[in-house]
Amino acid sequence: MSTVYLDCSTGVSGDMLLAALSHALEEWLGPGSGFDFLEKELSGLGLDGFGLKWTEKRIAGLRTRHVDVLQTREQPLRHYADLCRIIERSGLGGRAGERSIRALRLLGEAEAKVHGVDLEQVHFHEIGAVDTLADICGSMLLLDALEAEETVCSPVDLGSGFVDCAHGRMPVPAPACAELAKGLTTFGSDCSMERATPTGLAILRTVADRFGSLPMGTLLGVGYGSGGRSSDEQPTYVRAMVLEKVAEG
Repeated sequence: MSTVYLDCSTGVSGDMLLAALSHALEEWLGPGSGFDFLEKELSGLGLDGFGLKWTEKRIAGLRTRHVDVLQTREQPLRHYADLCRIIERSGLGGRAGERSIRALRLLGEAEAKVHGVDLEQVHFHEIGAVDTLADICGSMLLLDALEAEETVCSPVDLGSGFVDCAHGRMPVPAPACAELAKGLTTFGSDCSMERATPTGLAILRTVADRFGSLPMGTLLGVGYGSGGRSSDEQPTYVRAMVLEKVAEG
């Protein structure tokens, strides 16, 4: 069993977590153990018309991994209940399945609260149903593959400034992010951009056992995952570190 440390000091998003955890698994167990594993496992969701594209992305001179969820055919409008049924019918069970449903519910409840609608009315126009399923289910599957007995997280950078969304221009953190950040250890950097997304925060709310600095242990693998907005000017990424606990005393 291992400890996974998620360094979110420059922000967090679902795609950053997915890429960082996949990279960390490959760094620990070798080529093919991360990206290939994820593609095979996510195919079990039974979603037609989507795939994963892996690329290397250099951010301020640092080599990171990046993942795009590609939609190869038009997808229907899906509500919260639709996504839950997809997970349940996929056979994704155990801890990964339970965590996926829990993270999805947190996400749906936050959207429902800030928009003043019932949970069953929430649809995923802004965050994308297929992206959401891939990010959430993939992250939970990867944490199990990493044999994560404990997941520790750094304080999370929520960013600052304003963000443009479907409902207009809003201050950072946007309402859904502020709702999902409850209970997390956070801060806002002077970066004038959004650095945490609802999906990333929902995943952290589900898997983080505690927040703090890097715990003591033998480092086994390190993965770097960048997002769609990561750039040299805004060097954002999640760093996933896999550690073997050392005996104390």
